[in-house]
Amino acid sequence: MLDGDCELRAVSDIDEAAARWMMDRFEAPVWYPDWRDLLEDDRIRIVSICTPHHLHAPMTLAAARAGKHIVCEKPMALTAGEASEMIEACRSAGVKLSIGSERYNPRHRFIKERVLPELGRIEYSRLIDFYYRDAAYYARAGWRGTWSQEGGGVCANQAIYTWDLWQWFLGGVDLAYGYWANLLHPTIEVEDTACGLVFFKDGSHGKCLATSACDWGQGICGLRIFGERGTLRADDPWLYQMEFTLKDARLEAALRGPFEAAIDPAYAGAFQPWQAADMVAAIREDRDPLVSEALDALKILNGIHWHGYRHAGAFRVWADGLGLPESAEAARSLGWQGGEVMEALAGLVRDPSRRLPVPFGA
Repeated sequence: MLDGDCELRAVSDIDEAAARWMMDRFEAPVWYPDWRDLLEDDRIRIVSICTPHHLHAPMTLAAARAGKHIVCEKPMALTAGEASEMIEACRSAGVKLSIGSERYNPRHRFIKERVLPELGRIEYSRLIDFYYRDAAYYARAGWRGTWSQEGGGVCANQAIYTWDLWQWFLGGVDLAYGYWANLLHPTIEVEDTACGLVFFKDGSHGKCLATSACDWGQGICGLRIFGERGTLRADDPWLYQMEFTLKDARLEAALRGPFEAAIDPAYAGAFQPWQAADMVAAIREDRDPLVSEALDALKILNGIHWHGYRHAGAFRVWADGLGLPESAEAARSLGWQGGEVMEALAGLVRDPSRRLPVPFGA
């Protein structure tokens, strides 16, 4: 997708073996053990930040000061405050910032631009995500499973993808709060289960549930956006296969052809090539990248974490009382998909009211 458009000049990694592997794979001529030295290389115009979450903000700020355009992985930062600082630093330096997101998906862009306006007033939405992760996943990288470096668990590393798409569809986030607990991952310090209530800028509200404690539950998970004139839905974990129905059958039929034409068969969830190509085009055309920030997803993350902190103990006691396996691995071996715990939490999320009355006395 980028053949002839740009050249990979250098890589930076504190792990020499990892850096050499990357150099061999992509024919990069230079390795910088210290990323700060890479920023001093005048031949480099764009840097791609694919580091642990806690480094996204400081590296972006340094890159902006060095006059580099920046492609940054999700989540944008650990907090909405850090994200604001990143946006301002890039604006002041006159460099472009692009954040990893499923918003590059042609299917999703068609829905945002052509389908959502036809739904009318949004009445309610919900998003339920199950992303099983075992202890080995966390053991492979010491920064995972920590508050200081990962910035959370399932909310920060998995659900943040779909939360970003959710908030984008609904015009951004005004306010969010929720609850979390670590139910089946005793080797980490962060959450593996969380639920929340989100108030969006379009005046609507929605609820979410995310867990890495068990496998995807068919018929339980996915996205629903209910409008007065139709519905959006996706039943797959990463929301690649989104669909819509409209009360006006003729209008739905008129949109169906263009919708199918907008689906790029080469897009299978790997947004990175689309993101890189968009950054090159944005520089040449002197415009903003398609995803120049992802701050509002962090409002959901921070709202759930900060509000839920003092309730985490009660959440765990309540879940224990309903019966839990000993670990995520035990849950998978037993075929456990959440039992009464997830049934109760999913019931909260399916409730369209503007309240989140959790069952553990919060």
